[in-house]
Amino acid sequence: MKGKHKVIIEAERLKYEFTIKRNITVIQGNSATGKTTLIDLLQTYGRFREESGIRITSDAPCVAFTGDSSIWDVLIKSYENTIVFIDEDYSFVFTEEFASVIKNTSNYYVLITRQPLYNLPYSVNEIYGIRTTGKYHFPEKIYNEFYPIYSPLKVDKKKYVILVEDEKSGFQFFSKILNENKCVSAGGNSNIIPKLKELSSDNPVIVIADGAAFGAYVAQVVAHSNMSGNVGMYFPESFEWLILKSGVIDIKGIDDILERTEEYVESSDFFSWERYYTKLLEDATKDDSVKRYQKAHLGEYYLEGKNKDSILRILPKDVLNVLK
Repeated sequence: MKGKHKVIIEAERLKYEFTIKRNITVIQGNSATGKTTLIDLLQTYGRFREESGIRITSDAPCVAFTGDSSIWDVLIKSYENTIVFIDEDYSFVFTEEFASVIKNTSNYYVLITRQPLYNLPYSVNEIYGIRTTGKYHFPEKIYNEFYPIYSPLKVDKKKYVILVEDEKSGFQFFSKILNENKCVSAGGNSNIIPKLKELSSDNPVIVIADGAAFGAYVAQVVAHSNMSGNVGMYFPESFEWLILKSGVIDIKGIDDILERTEEYVESSDFFSWERYYTKLLEDATKDDSVKRYQKAHLGEYYLEGKNKDSILRILPKDVLNVLK
C-alpha cells in the first residue's frame, strides 16, 4: 500500500476524520480522549456492517484488530492493502516479533498507545492526539510544532555540543564542519537520552536525529528539553533527505518525490521513509565513483565546497547559526 488515505468514521453522534499517509501512525493521549471509542466503532462496524448505523468512508479497507492474541501474527498476515487499527491492550505491539511481522506487509497500521513503541521506526511527524470539538473528533499532531524542532538557545559558541544518533554519514558530515569535540555520537537511538542527560548538564546541546524513524524517542527528548532549558532539536526526515533536498544529486522529479513521498513509498518494500531515501540516493549515485553515497562512509563530494554549503542551506537558520 502507498499513498495518502482520508478516513471518515461516523455514527449518529460521533465523527472521526483523519488522513493516513505512512505505514505506521501512532495515536496517543490520556483516557477519555476518544481513542477507545474509535476502536469500538470500527469493531462494531466489522461485526454488523451497515446494520450497525456506522458509516466508514475510505478508499482503503479499515479494520480494528480483534481475535485470539495467541495467533495474532496469523491474523495480521491475513490482511492485505488494509488500514489496520490496533489498541494497546494487545501487548504484542510492543514486541520485536510484531515489528518483524509487519515489516514487509502491504498494510498501514494505526497503533493506539500511550507508551513508546521502541521496536518500530515511526516518524515524529505521525504521532497524533485526538482533539474533540462537540461531536467531532480530529486527530492532531502532537509534535507538529517540533518538526523541525529547534530552540533559539543562547549559545556560547565555544561551549555547545551537537548530538547525533550514530557514527555514520550524518555524524561524519557534522563532525567535518565542526571541531571534533563539538559533535558527539550517541551510538544509537536507545542511547540518545542517557547521552543527552550527560552532556546537557554542562553544555547546551542540539539533538539532530532522523525524524522519519525517531518517534519512539521524541517524547523523552522533548521532556528533557522542557526540564533543562538548554536543549534544541532538529528532526529532518533523515540525513539522506537533506542531501536529496539540497540538489547536489540530480534526480528527475526529486521535488515531487520529496513533496509527496507517500505516493512513492510502497509499505511492503520500505519500513520507514528513511530507508526509502537511503535507497533512492544509493541507486542514483552507484555508477559514479565521485558521487557514490555510502551510509557507512561519507565521500568527500558531500563534505567540501559548494556541495557542503548546499546541504547546510537546507538547515533552519537557528540551527545553521549555531553550526557556523
